[in-house]
Amino acid sequence: MKQNKIKATLQAGGSVLGTCVSDCFNPEIVVAIQAAGLDFFFIDSEHARTSFDDVQAFVRVAKSTDVVPLVRVPQSEYFFLARMLDVGAMGIINPRTESVEEVRKIVGAMKFPPLGRRGYGLRSIVTDLDFKGAAAEMESANCESMVIIQMETQSCVDNIEEMVAVDGVDATMVGPFDLSVSLGIPGEFEHPKFWAAFDRMVKACNEVGVAPGVHFGNTKMLQRARNHGARFLVCGTDMSVLLNGFRSIRTEMEASVPHAAGKAGGYM
Repeated sequence: MKQNKIKATLQAGGSVLGTCVSDCFNPEIVVAIQAAGLDFFFIDSEHARTSFDDVQAFVRVAKSTDVVPLVRVPQSEYFFLARMLDVGAMGIINPRTESVEEVRKIVGAMKFPPLGRRGYGLRSIVTDLDFKGAAAEMESANCESMVIIQMETQSCVDNIEEMVAVDGVDATMVGPFDLSVSLGIPGEFEHPKFWAAFDRMVKACNEVGVAPGVHFGNTKMLQRARNHGARFLVCGTDMSVLLNGFRSIRTEMEASVPHAAGKAGGYM
């Protein structure tokens, strides 16, 4: 399996920056992600219409770059976790993770024996037809694949110290909206209760060598999270980046022609 550069960076105490693909399922976007200097992306199969074909196509392009492809699964079922790895994902983000038992189940599904119970099915998208033997391929996959759990509920906050201590967990990712809803402060990301939960997660991660992370929709909040200790950093989605880019064009053009005749959007 190809070396997972973001896993190595995080293990060394560094930080990584990525984004989410949830609407524009054309693998060409990976080229733009690399050109922008991002380290990774995750394909959302929790809320989006992602297929296994989509994931493998994105992975095929990503493998020719330095960008690491991850996938967020719908839930922690074996067939989601293992199959996304079989079609090339280099790591899994599991949403709404709430207990130590669930984390152990996730790790078990993602790792080959003796670390877990994943069934052997490595294909060319993983091996690139350069088969090193079953034992070597299994060891490589166990070493390079990433386990990332999302903190999105009060239950997760309550159990976070034990959850991140499970052997095999590499990073966490706070889902701000769902977490704020569970905390009874929907969308209030400035609320002390939100940041108390966030800081508890960061402290728990740092004590066991796991990278604390978050997915925010803008750089202002992401920078604040980084100041609180987050190192696995995700900003926006493909559609939000496109929308903001188009809006900035419109805003800047209107500002540069303050006395233009006609209504907004008119040619003249």
